[in-house]
Amino acid sequence: MFNGLRIGVTGMQTSQKVMDNVADQIANSTTGGYKKKEVRFGDLLRNEISRSHAAVSENAEGASVGIGSRALVSKTNFTQGVLKPSDSPYHMAVEGSGFFGVMTGTGELLLTRNGAFSLSADGALTDGEGNGLVYESYVPAGSIGNYDGVSISENGVISGQNASGEILELGRVALFQPGSEDGLISLGENKYLLPAGQDMVNSIDDAQGFGIIRHKHLEESNVDIAESMTEMILTQRAYQLNAKSITTADEMLEVINTII
Repeated sequence: MFNGLRIGVTGMQTSQKVMDNVADQIANSTTGGYKKKEVRFGDLLRNEISRSHAAVSENAEGASVGIGSRALVSKTNFTQGVLKPSDSPYHMAVEGSGFFGVMTGTGELLLTRNGAFSLSADGALTDGEGNGLVYESYVPAGSIGNYDGVSISENGVISGQNASGEILELGRVALFQPGSEDGLISLGENKYLLPAGQDMVNSIDDAQGFGIIRHKHLEESNVDIAESMTEMILTQRAYQLNAKSITTADEMLEVINTII
């Protein structure tokens, strides 16, 4: 009977963790480049039923009873989000596989699908946190802002018009693809860190297998609101049922105590 109480508690704790994840998804449904996390229920270790404690059929092999559930974070879902138009000349989105690379102030390379870049005061292309976009530059650093009509091609080539009206190639945006997306470490702010020792390729050295860059577009979150709301309702019901199982186990214990 005490197992019944513990099992109900683990069920409520698991439901709470799943509900927290659903709430995070809904809160980030309009966050550019956000990728939803998948959390599922999993069972805990099972207790073998001893013949000295219960009548077990001679044909029963390895009879056991579960001792509860736990929340399993299976992976981040990197499916493509919807692309929406943007007016900024430095906004871009990846259609297909690949990540933008940004360099932190400490020289650490992070990956992101959020292409909301802008021109900083010193003429560098940066994200919302001031991290520099990784790209191969064909002009002096900080001079991109001196060119008009900046455009970015599908393969990442940045072009602009100089004072003489001549169209020049200014650089090329690099895309990165890790050997396994499941191994990426989420750091928040739609940024991911590649674990030490894991392989990664970039579109500058090897253009095969990468998606295309859509200039003046941004990738939206891949959260499906209807799916998240359905998951929320199911999780609420699971929480209520586990709470009811605890109440029932407590009532049965009370009856046993009165008999004893």
